[in-house]
Amino acid sequence: MFDFITIGGASRDVFFMTSKGKIVKNPYAPTKSLIAFEYGSKIIPESTEFTYGGGGANSAVCFARLGLQVSAVVSVGAEGTGSLLVHDLESVGVDCDFVLRNREYHTALSMIVGIPGKDHTMFLYRGANNHLSVNDWRPFKTKWFYLSSLTGNSADIIPELFAYASAHNICVAWNPGSEQLEGGYHDMKGFLEITDVLILNRDEAMKLVLSKNNHLKVHDIKSLLQELGKETKGIVVVTDGGNGSYVFDHNKIYNQRAYKVDVIETTGSGDAYGATFVAVRFLGCSIEFSMKMAAYNAASVIQNVGAQKGLMNFDSIRAKIESEESVNDEDKAIFKK
Repeated sequence: MFDFITIGGASRDVFFMTSKGKIVKNPYAPTKSLIAFEYGSKIIPESTEFTYGGGGANSAVCFARLGLQVSAVVSVGAEGTGSLLVHDLESVGVDCDFVLRNREYHTALSMIVGIPGKDHTMFLYRGANNHLSVNDWRPFKTKWFYLSSLTGNSADIIPELFAYASAHNICVAWNPGSEQLEGGYHDMKGFLEITDVLILNRDEAMKLVLSKNNHLKVHDIKSLLQELGKETKGIVVVTDGGNGSYVFDHNKIYNQRAYKVDVIETTGSGDAYGATFVAVRFLGCSIEFSMKMAAYNAASVIQNVGAQKGLMNFDSIRAKIESEESVNDEDKAIFKK
């Protein structure tokens, strides 16, 4: 029996970090910016990193680092890149018995071009990520599913997953991807109703609520959380970058500040926050402490290049919190178990 089975994407990530790019305003979209390079030039990066990513893989590594029993359901190619990705997961303690090796499509590839201390632009080849399937759900013995973004044909397993989870009393944490959000509230309604933890960033949360009724109030965080709470029985988690994060448990709204750190690269911070929050709640800690743990782990990730390098273990995050903040007696007692 696993504590968690993660389901989502897995990719080879190549980070190309250079200060040669310039951030400029987009003349066709005033609220957006562009990364610009001289046309026809050759750009030599100050640094490159070859890592692994994808929501399914990132969350699995996060759970494993936190000491939980986890298996990953991801689709990778049958080539060497896929083998290296599987080996990387296994090296941190992730079970890979459910990894699908696709002989037709290559392992997904992300090319991330970033300016140090700034944001990035990402070029994505979905590859095998678009072709995740499950022929038999019966071997999936777990307490929780952690479902992240699914693209292409892979999204077809969402109804199967929720049906299996409901029939076998398996909890579901869901961090929907862009394709699920494009379908909007009406496509997601039946699944939202039985989601135990719904995880979104603020823009995603606004998009989901407005897809139900574009006249609803969404700019006020309290109204946004309450509208989301109407659609799911579970806890609602909304992250808001440097503004921190919010959780609504149908009784109270909780707020956690974002910890100020030197930002190197932001890829994977959302996966780190969501998976850490769910993991620490699973261990029995309070919502407030779970949010602190999640915020510290996310802050650690953005101080590194890559989605997984900065992920910390439970004791490291706990020690950091205990040295800098107060911890209530109930949460302290859980540490000793």
